[in-house]
Amino acid sequence: MGKYLIDMHCHILPAVDDGSQSMETTKKMIEIAAGEGITHMIATPHFKKAHHNASPETVRKLVDDVQKMAEENGIDIRFFPGNEVMYFGDIEEAYEAGRLTPMNGSDYLMIEFYPDDDYARLRRGVETVQSLGFHPVLAHVERYLPLLSHPELVEELKGRGAYISVNASSAVGDGGLKVKSFVKRLLKKQLVDFIGTDAHHYESRAPRMKRCAEYLYKKYDEKYVNKVLYGNAAKCFGIEL
Repeated sequence: MGKYLIDMHCHILPAVDDGSQSMETTKKMIEIAAGEGITHMIATPHFKKAHHNASPETVRKLVDDVQKMAEENGIDIRFFPGNEVMYFGDIEEAYEAGRLTPMNGSDYLMIEFYPDDDYARLRRGVETVQSLGFHPVLAHVERYLPLLSHPELVEELKGRGAYISVNASSAVGDGGLKVKSFVKRLLKKQLVDFIGTDAHHYESRAPRMKRCAEYLYKKYDEKYVNKVLYGNAAKCFGIEL
């Protein structure tokens, strides 16, 4: 295991999306995270069109509240603000209105798509986010059916400037053999930039990374695994280790 683990995708902020619904749930989630060896977490509440989304100010305030709660309870994790933005056609309007929260105030924005969105829409999403001045980070690429069927398209998107993330649970097979094989292929080609938990609760979809980290260090080049588990996130999102 490395010295650090950065969970760059989790839903730990209370009562802002379909993740944690209370500060007590958040406390239980981050206690699990600490036990997994996670040292840093970027809170990435959903941002969806026509939803009541938390503003960047609310996200930052809740991150501060969670940080204070963690410190009061002796939980040694540092927290940072972000969003998981469901791509939609007029995302520019949300950006211009200052409603999006990039990863820790950096020029990286995490976006997701529906599983059955076609490849043209994925590519358009990448290009649109770039036109706003951000580096697009694709959330859990193993969920998108066009990529799952044609893994070579991940390499094409990466060549177009996209950054690739997968969920820790997918890397260890919790999403099934096909998904694990897909993620394995990406890791072997060193196409994965980040890994997150996508945690939503402390029971199902808990913030677990230890098993994934142990698996990666066993199977892949240590320097690359260090980058995937914390180095890339620290560098790209301005997180001091």
